[in-house]
This record gives sequence, C-alpha cells and structure tokens, in this order.
Amino acid sequence: MKIHRLHRWNVDYHTAVAIQNDLRKRIIFTNHVKKLEFVAGADVSYNRKDPTLFGVVTLLQLPDFKEVDRGEAVLTTTFPYIPGLLTFREAPVLLEAFKKIHIQPDVILFDGQGIAHPRRMGLAAHMGLLLDTPSIGCAKSRFIGQYEPVPNEKGSLSELKDGEETIGVVLRTRESVKPIFVSVGHKVDLNTAVALTLQMVTKYRLPEPTRRAHFLVNQLRKSYFGEGQK
Repeated sequence: MKIHRLHRWNVDYHTAVAIQNDLRKRIIFTNHVKKLEFVAGADVSYNRKDPTLFGVVTLLQLPDFKEVDRGEAVLTTTFPYIPGLLTFREAPVLLEAFKKIHIQPDVILFDGQGIAHPRRMGLAAHMGLLLDTPSIGCAKSRFIGQYEPVPNEKGSLSELKDGEETIGVVLRTRESVKPIFVSVGHKVDLNTAVALTLQMVTKYRLPEPTRRAHFLVNQLRKSYFGEGQK
C-alpha cells in the first residue's frame, strides 16, 4: 500500500500534540467508500512496559470474510506509553504491516478510536490520513465522551458526545453483550461507519476484521515470546 509520510514519530510530547492538532484539520468526514469487496482489520499487541510491538493487518474479501492477504510486523519502539498519544507508539509497526499488503482495501477497521479522542486524532483517524483510505475506529472501550444507556437489541446505539459534539456512537452488536465504540476515522461519515460496522458483524461482539486481527496479532506475539507468554 502507498503510505503518506506526514511527519516523524520519534518526537517529544508537545510536538506530538501539535502534530495531532494540525492533522485533525485534514480529516474528511464525507463517505468515500465506493464499493465494498476488500475490508482490512488492523490491531497492535504489546506489554506497555516492553518496547517490542506486534502489528497485524488482515485483508478479508466479502461476502464470506475469506482472508486474501495479511501483513505482519515486529518493531521496537522508543516512544513511551502515553494515553492520547498511543498512535506515536503503535502506528510505525502497523505501517510496516500495511507495506506487506498487496491489495488496496476499500475500508479499514481499526481496533481503536477514530475521532473519539481529546484532539479528534485517535489511531483510526491518524492511520486513515497516512494511508489515504476510508477508516473506522471500532474500540472495545470508551476513551472519552458521555452517552446514555444503549438498548439491549442488536443494532441499538447511543450517541457518544464530548460536550455538545457527537464524536461517535456506542453500538450494540449483539444482544446482551457489551457495546463497542464506533467513530469516524477518515473519508467516511458516521452513519456509514455504523452501517459498515454492523455489516461486518457475524456471531461475535466485534466486527470480523478487527476480531480476526486481534486474534492474529496475539498469536504473533505468543509465537515470538513462546506459548507461555500472555
């Protein structure tokens, strides 16, 4: 995949924040998903006290979610674990994994936040800009924002708000399981992000692309350290 190199990664805290504040102006909030055949899921795994990071991108072909391409990478980071700036720690290993993908995805789902972030620049937004590809944040937990309780039926949702601004939705993907947190990354609107996420849900809580990426990246990490590692 073609990758736009917008900035350096090994920067100090204040520079990283300034980069996020600059990049947020470039996010496109209109839908650019023209077709839906190849969907990528991306995830990173690591121990926050260990500098070794593992990244996996799995490319699935619809409608049966068959894996047709995969990229894996292992890198050592020097950027500290700082909530709100995790992209500076996680993006380099994912970029290496994306370099190994030979098919351009129509949309990428990230196991992380999109604009549901204090500076509207979570992993899915930042990576979407770098890859110039429609992207969606599908996080397992809330980072910021408030929301009303989500009804128990599959497909029910509640707006995730930061003050008066809607920054995503809290989406029930299965009845009687915890909801997930969906937000725009880049080149997609929120309604489309929700619709696409639901379309990617099979029998599990997580959409299939990120569920598969999460499983594969943890397998990669275990194979690297040995089966005894968690």
